[in-house]
Amino acid sequence: MRAKEKFLKRHYEENKDCNKAIFDLYPKFSFEYNVGVGTSRNIERREKAHRVAILNKLVHLSKQTWKEISQLPKEQGYEKIPKSSFKSLPSLPNKFSEVTQIDVFRIGDCGRLIGYIEDEVFYIVWIDVQFDMYDH
Repeated sequence: MRAKEKFLKRHYEENKDCNKAIFDLYPKFSFEYNVGVGTSRNIERREKAHRVAILNKLVHLSKQTWKEISQLPKEQGYEKIPKSSFKSLPSLPNKFSEVTQIDVFRIGDCGRLIGYIEDEVFYIVWIDVQFDMYDH
């Protein structure tokens, strides 16, 4: 029995980071799906002021856990909006085709980061600076 207890203790210590709840983790941000050819919704087509505002928002959010972010008002954190509320979703990744809620982070007056949260990663799919992807 002693060997089993030692094994379990060592196993727990070696895997303690894997045992954290998602809410205890810090967010990661991915532009992996923000690459639509010819789309006006990707990061490369944004003006410098918008790119700076986006970077500032991501830096600010990355200093907080998902739990802390989820407790922020939607103006500072994020909100889930039904997929049916969007006017169009160009270049929707197949990976998220069955998801019914879309996650939206506000960037103040500069627009919205729109995409999907999966585990601790927020996949930024669209950047809406014209405020025209859904009714506000």
